[in-house]
Amino acid sequence: MLTHPAKSGAALAAAAVATAGLLCSCSTNSVNNLANTYAFARPKIKLTPTEAVSSGHWDKPAGLEGEHLIIIDTNLQQAKYYIAGRQVGWSAISSGKAGHGTPSGTFPILEKDIDHTSSTYGSAVDADGNTLIADFKAGDPMPPGGIYKGAAMNFGMKLTNTGIWMHEGIVTAAPESHGCIRLPRKMAEIFYENTPVGTPVIIK
Repeated sequence: MLTHPAKSGAALAAAAVATAGLLCSCSTNSVNNLANTYAFARPKIKLTPTEAVSSGHWDKPAGLEGEHLIIIDTNLQQAKYYIAGRQVGWSAISSGKAGHGTPSGTFPILEKDIDHTSSTYGSAVDADGNTLIADFKAGDPMPPGGIYKGAAMNFGMKLTNTGIWMHEGIVTAAPESHGCIRLPRKMAEIFYENTPVGTPVIIK
């Protein structure tokens, strides 16, 4: 049975930033070299938003220990997972669409929240939970009797303090999100359960 870590607070986020270097003993240059060394072999998949995919694979050998690293290629819309320099998994993703680009760089996982919800994007619903506006941004005019309901971001792993997370979502293997990295449910759960706070994530 999978275990669900407790939600992390501001103290844990600060500690994650401070200890990220300890969790990845390799230098920044060597991490970036690793990101450039491992090629993404599968061609980019292009699907419509209604054709969600669940592509991914996980094969971690028993007893494998070492540094964790996630490399995300926004051109190929793929994430690859490494432990001790060995690839143990990959997943199709959907990153930020035009106007909501996913930032590039190296980011430590700041915190984890298994049932996170968006504070910015979601829907407007009535008191009974019926949808009034399906695609709603917090701060937009609310219809009478409407209540903001944040979009689900389950198995959330926070990458930046500006609202970029890696989480479960609809994945078409094409840019579809508001900047976050979406993973299919199965892979989101696997990545979540196997990723310590502080794990470096390289986005390119």
